[in-house]
Amino acid sequence: MSISRIPFNKEASSKPRGVFDNMNRNVVFLLLLIFLLSGITTDTPEKNVTISFERPEYVLSQTEMPIYELITPEVNASYAQSLAYSLFDIRDTLAEESEGIYFVNLGNRSFEINTKDGSMWYADYSKLWNISLGIEIPTPDACKRDADAWLTEKGILPTAASFASIGSTNATTYNLDADRITSKILQYNINYEFAIDDIPITGEAAQITVMIGEGGAKVGFDWKWREPKSEPYATSTMIEYESILEVHGISPDDVLKHRLVYTTDDDDDNNNLLYPVWEIETLEPPDEEGIEIHTIVMIDATQFKPVVTIVTPSAGISAMPGTSITFDCTVQFGTPPYTYQWGSDFDGVLSTSKSFSIMTLSEVLKKDIHVPHAISVRVRDAEDRGTSDCVAVTIEPVDFNPNPTITIAAISAVTILLASIFVLRRRRVLPILFFLLMMFSAFLFIPISSAGSGIPGTQKLTPSAPTGAYDDGVKEIGIEWVGMSHHKPLWNTETNIEGFYNWMSLIGGYSQEFNWGEYSAWEEDFKDASFSGTDTEWIDAVDFVYYQDHGGSNGVAFTSNHDDKSLHYLHMRLGDGDLDSIVFDACSPLAWENPDGDTVFERWGPSLQGVHQVLSFATGSKNSATRGTKFAQYMTGFGIGYTMTIVNAWFRATLETEPSDHLAAVFYGSKSPNPYYPQLDDPINDHAFGFGDVCSDPTPGSFGNFVYITTSC
Repeated sequence: MSISRIPFNKEASSKPRGVFDNMNRNVVFLLLLIFLLSGITTDTPEKNVTISFERPEYVLSQTEMPIYELITPEVNASYAQSLAYSLFDIRDTLAEESEGIYFVNLGNRSFEINTKDGSMWYADYSKLWNISLGIEIPTPDACKRDADAWLTEKGILPTAASFASIGSTNATTYNLDADRITSKILQYNINYEFAIDDIPITGEAAQITVMIGEGGAKVGFDWKWREPKSEPYATSTMIEYESILEVHGISPDDVLKHRLVYTTDDDDDNNNLLYPVWEIETLEPPDEEGIEIHTIVMIDATQFKPVVTIVTPSAGISAMPGTSITFDCTVQFGTPPYTYQWGSDFDGVLSTSKSFSIMTLSEVLKKDIHVPHAISVRVRDAEDRGTSDCVAVTIEPVDFNPNPTITIAAISAVTILLASIFVLRRRRVLPILFFLLMMFSAFLFIPISSAGSGIPGTQKLTPSAPTGAYDDGVKEIGIEWVGMSHHKPLWNTETNIEGFYNWMSLIGGYSQEFNWGEYSAWEEDFKDASFSGTDTEWIDAVDFVYYQDHGGSNGVAFTSNHDDKSLHYLHMRLGDGDLDSIVFDACSPLAWENPDGDTVFERWGPSLQGVHQVLSFATGSKNSATRGTKFAQYMTGFGIGYTMTIVNAWFRATLETEPSDHLAAVFYGSKSPNPYYPQLDDPINDHAFGFGDVCSDPTPGSFGNFVYITTSC
């Protein structure tokens, strides 16, 4: 059998095989390109960077606590005049009324009664807190007997009142040349407290103090008490104490003491209810600066008042300008429905809805550093009871930084594409490769273009330094404060300090130079240039500064970190610029000793470089909403008909807003040869500018004594 051979035709077989070879190569190239392109991301840089955490919940107990409504007495001019006469023998003087207060003044003596709560005040300003007196004061026991008898005789010792303590006003001096400390008592304060259902009522809500000085004279009188109605206004479920600590991030190890007390709101127009709160005093371990932060916080003990929590964002966030940011909150307790007001400490009111989105938050810079907005929500329930929360939002551009892996892949892909074009330049696949190269180039640059696009016009805020700095013809004021942004929030701080700021501007005539609050309050603003601070640009560039936050015997705290989170007394040189008076409204900066045994003279003496007085506390202090306004009111005399010295105004404002076991304090360098008998040109006689005498600057070398005065509140 023969087999025919088919001749092999080279030309016939080579063409089909070449087609297959080219197809295989194209497939390989296409698969390789697809693989490389699939590894390239078109994601733009993250516009929002958020740190979030899960918040614990309150735990309710089985106990119901009563809420009481207070009875406000009727007050008129004739009633004020009769009390001034019957209690203090101020006669033949008509009562005047201002801002809801009736006052009867005669020489250095003044009597007041408040129409909003019936509280009374009396002072003989020639004797009260007078450092020249105190030579012949009766014994503490004799002062108590006298106060008991007088209150009973006048019928102003309620049955609910009980004796609490005997406080005093003490003046202590240190002579620099003799290295000698001397001290004397100026007066005694006989204090009475109140309780309801065996639970104490806080001193700022109900307290009686009789101040007895030289020769047994009644030099001052503070009376706060309103009878509660017999039947409770309401009852409310109590919150477990342990869950309050957990929710607020308070370590039980830091708690010095705590107690359940009744109190009222600080708002004079909305303080007719007596409700329970937990009063918690803590002391945190020393931080890097060696500062132990001493705090006293008041936290609602029941469901009576609402509690708001910002849930979106759940914590601090950074966002690019023009980014849409959503805010939302949850509210529990209180009485619905609720009203909402969202705001920024730089951009003002943002929304009145429960939730909202915004793209136009300002980009804020302080000394070319981006500063967070303190975004707050303030909620009021159907009974007009309030609550608030706060979150930090920083608006800042984000630099585009390519991912190294993506960059390597991109370079490899471009190299392969260019090589393919060169090798296959005569092939039909060339248009496909050009198309892929263009498409890939677009993918490559999308992240870069996206990182800087889509940003609508947003405002950039760069607040300037004080405009009237070092100008003796202009009196300036500045404030720095931390409130809700602290991990132990001080809910009343903003209201308190801005009350002072606005009063001293509108009534006092001071130029408002800076208002740095929450995250924009910086430690370096108070620190001397020799310690890398910028005090000459801020606090030492104005005449009067008020600070408020937590503190301790070695300094005060901040929530920012520029360039530290706490301010140490060692780093301050106050008054070598324009500064005359400074308030540290915080716990314990002027304590007698710190944990190392350093006295107030050793700690604060070197800081006195021309400042007239440092005003603060020697013990813990409460977060009052009204102290700043009261302080400003008493310095300017508006509404009371009597202009007080800076020191006396501070002592009165603290006495009216603190319990009797707390100590207000002042520290200064005396220009007088004998600080117990000061000359007129001495810081103890200072008034606010425009409202009385102001001494020349007490610079080092012009004074020979440090003076430290404390008074029980």
